[in-house]
Amino acid sequence: MDSCARALVSRRRLQMGYPFNQDTDFADYYRWLVDTGLADTTLINVGDPYKKDWDMLNTDEFERSCIDFFAKHFGFGEDRWGVISNGGTDGNMHGLYFGRKSLQARVPDKPCVLYVSEEAHYSMRKLGDILNMPTCTVAALEDGRMDVDDFARKLDPSKPALVGIAIGGTFKAAIDDQDAIDSVLKSSGVPAYYRHLDVALFGGYLPFLDDEKARGIVSAKLRGFDSIAVSGHKFLSLNEPAGVFVCRRRVLEDLHSIPVPYLNGVIPTISCSRSGFDALKLYWRICSTGEEGFKKEAAHTLKMAELLHGKLLAAGVEAWRNPYSTTVFFRRPKDSLIHKYCMACEGCRYLGELSHVVVMQYFDEELIDMLVGDLSGR
Repeated sequence: MDSCARALVSRRRLQMGYPFNQDTDFADYYRWLVDTGLADTTLINVGDPYKKDWDMLNTDEFERSCIDFFAKHFGFGEDRWGVISNGGTDGNMHGLYFGRKSLQARVPDKPCVLYVSEEAHYSMRKLGDILNMPTCTVAALEDGRMDVDDFARKLDPSKPALVGIAIGGTFKAAIDDQDAIDSVLKSSGVPAYYRHLDVALFGGYLPFLDDEKARGIVSAKLRGFDSIAVSGHKFLSLNEPAGVFVCRRRVLEDLHSIPVPYLNGVIPTISCSRSGFDALKLYWRICSTGEEGFKKEAAHTLKMAELLHGKLLAAGVEAWRNPYSTTVFFRRPKDSLIHKYCMACEGCRYLGELSHVVVMQYFDEELIDMLVGDLSGR
């Protein structure tokens, strides 16, 4: 195990194809777990984190604090409910499941249709299959945004619409146009609609940028979306999968959850049990970083992404970057570089074979210069 640990640690700063911050800074947290005895204690949060009169060992109060922190930054106000999820896919599962149940409650005689861009995270289409929902894949534009004209053509006005909106597509990290999507929905005559935002990476930093327009992208107050899911193990820098799901509290009224007597009520969450330690770790991250710390990290990460993009272009490497994105994509390089930097690769019908790098908090100019040097062949 020691040799495996050494090998993993030696390569951690070269994991560039996926959005993980490699400077997680949890040494003090783990020492605290040992010192307090929690390292040898089992902590499980069950069902609704806002429940009362629950005797089993839990960290519900810290889970609520984390949810309230992000709900505020996502513009939900008092009309909010949420849960610390097991990751981005689990957050999307809650969004699509809650959306389906909400639409069924409003239009009981017509099944809803899930609409999602081909460039959205693959979990969206997989979850549509798991939830047994008709799923319509909408084409994407060259930059990776949902093709809203194609959405308008494919939208069935006779059935409720559940729209999975990508705020940062998986590969090109494009932001779907919420205003254009809303315009189509409102003019289509659909009997009801529900909008879920997948903000896996972007949701960690957009709320902390100085740019008011950027913050508005993930504001439920301004945009009117119904639920949102952000990953905890991406920009928020947890070192294992977790996430935050937030929705409007009124959505819970449409769930009609089955009462579970031995758990003293209903369980609105999909999974019964969740890690009580995820709540502690995320709360630790929020308190140790603070809003000013998140702002500095967000500004630094975007600055490094802009620097990487600019240096690649200056070195003669054809590269692209979408607005507010920390992802830089370019022509697929030789396999040795793909493996060295653990790049993600994908074929694009517009641009051919591509690879990408996701700039995170640990990037600095020295690391960028090494990458640019390799990609430019110097």
